[in-house]
Amino acid sequence: MYKVAILDDDQHWCRIVQRFLKEEYAVATYKSVSSFLWELDELNQYHIFLVDFMLPTARHELNTDGMEIVTALKRRLPHSPVVILVTAYMSMNELEVHGKQMCPQADGFFAKDAGLELLAHQMKQLLIPGKIEDS
Repeated sequence: MYKVAILDDDQHWCRIVQRFLKEEYAVATYKSVSSFLWELDELNQYHIFLVDFMLPTARHELNTDGMEIVTALKRRLPHSPVVILVTAYMSMNELEVHGKQMCPQADGFFAKDAGLELLAHQMKQLLIPGKIEDS
């Protein structure tokens, strides 16, 4: 089973995504940058990350946003994980045009109003079959 980590301060959205994906993914949620960064060395267990674009800054990590988290994940984890930058501030069409300019390190972009079935489809397309080590 693939493991997914969600970093998003919107607890309601995290709970909905977790319920939607739980049949196919082991889902962990992080509601703050601080809790996420605290476990940065343990994050190599996840196959895919969903990172909110607009995050409240961490107490000791000022100016840390979703794009910086994506960059840190790609740089620090030995096996490049799949990272999707998630936002409620842009439409899917806007993300297709401006997503790579905004955050070139992200593997994908997802507008929260696009629907969870589209998110699940996008995740399946980005994950390489057979990449998981344990189930």
